[in-house]
Amino acid sequence: MDNVILLSRNTTNSGILTLHPKLAESMGITQITARKIRFGAKTYQSIVEISDELPLNGASLSEDILDMLNIPQHCSLEIKQNGNEIQIGPFIGLLASYYQSSIKKYLEQLRDYVFLYHEIKGAILVFSLDHVDKINHTVKGYLYNPRTKQWEEGTYPYPSSIFVMTSSVSSAWIQHFKAVLGDVVFNDFFLTRLSIHKKLASSIGVKCYLPDTILYGSPQDLYYFLKKFPNLTVKPLNSANRSAIRVYLKNSNSLVISNLRTRETKSFNFNNRDQAYSIFKQYFKDGEYLIQESIDVTGYRTISIRISTVKDQSGQWKAMGLFTRGDQSGENEGKLMPLVKFQKEMVSDFLQQSDLYASLTYQEIINIAIDTVKEIEGMGVHFANAAVDIIIGELGDIWISEIDYFNPSHEIALVAGYPNLYYEILKTNMLYAKKLAGF
Repeated sequence: MDNVILLSRNTTNSGILTLHPKLAESMGITQITARKIRFGAKTYQSIVEISDELPLNGASLSEDILDMLNIPQHCSLEIKQNGNEIQIGPFIGLLASYYQSSIKKYLEQLRDYVFLYHEIKGAILVFSLDHVDKINHTVKGYLYNPRTKQWEEGTYPYPSSIFVMTSSVSSAWIQHFKAVLGDVVFNDFFLTRLSIHKKLASSIGVKCYLPDTILYGSPQDLYYFLKKFPNLTVKPLNSANRSAIRVYLKNSNSLVISNLRTRETKSFNFNNRDQAYSIFKQYFKDGEYLIQESIDVTGYRTISIRISTVKDQSGQWKAMGLFTRGDQSGENEGKLMPLVKFQKEMVSDFLQQSDLYASLTYQEIINIAIDTVKEIEGMGVHFANAAVDIIIGELGDIWISEIDYFNPSHEIALVAGYPNLYYEILKTNMLYAKKLAGF
């Protein structure tokens, strides 16, 4: 059971934590004892006393402890005993940018993460790297006040867990926080598409769902891969760059290059390999791209699905939402279909399967997504928020087309018309951060 405390300030004593008998008993404390009080990365040695003059679930801290640890009384805080420490929290940090000036623009958007605060509780701090004091292990940021529902500026100890929301965090910063806090910093942003592909290609359970893929080492690689697959997708190695280029060989002397994000398309004619190489050099730098067989090609019906995968409070991966734009081929080719929630009935209609087989296919898609993020996790990164894009072909073939582990936005649920699911996904993100924070 959560020990949500009614925290008051003791102005007459110093170095004292006083607990109501029922609260003390629930923590295994039956007599006066010495304990360290922890809030975030900071601790303070204190004496723990018991008093029935406090309200039920009441706790009183002397003001020297409150001021030294800068514990916010306006938050709904919980308390627990961990060895010789008594921890107050959870204290969760949202690392949102490198510069504090950038954070102010996102505070309103980040309010979505505390929309269900009553189910999360604790102290929730949004901060940036330029206001981190590495020597004193303090950070200046914006703490959520559940009473006013506003973000309030202040300086606090390092949080007990850190949810990284920006790719501007270097590996050196990640290692610094981990050295101080332990393995409670999640969302590392240092894998390339090539390293992810190599990992998945070595997995018995996942490799059969990968399209043929090679590194773009030179224009020659793309030219000869086009001979094998006349419809290719070229993606940057940097996983943070979500742009992709479609290269389609119309015939032996002409090709079409399309930017899948901007939908800009250009046609080219060439008479020999050297001319084709010159075209490719306009778009791609050697060693900075992957070349991948395209699955969703003209004349072959496909359906694309995005699976939102999130770690829950128990630390287990869950597929919390499946979304699609529907059949993008045939008469719908080239049209931007509306986003909808992907249902088992769509599998049945698209593949002409029975309810039983459609249920099995639907579950297989979920299993592939979960297995994929677990494989990536095996590369030594700590993340808890990802999206896996999967394509199903009209013959029932299933392909992994993209993995977005860069803290993907879950607004896709809002766009598809499921606001409750959107907030549930964000709450699940926060509950995992709460688990890492010790609660």
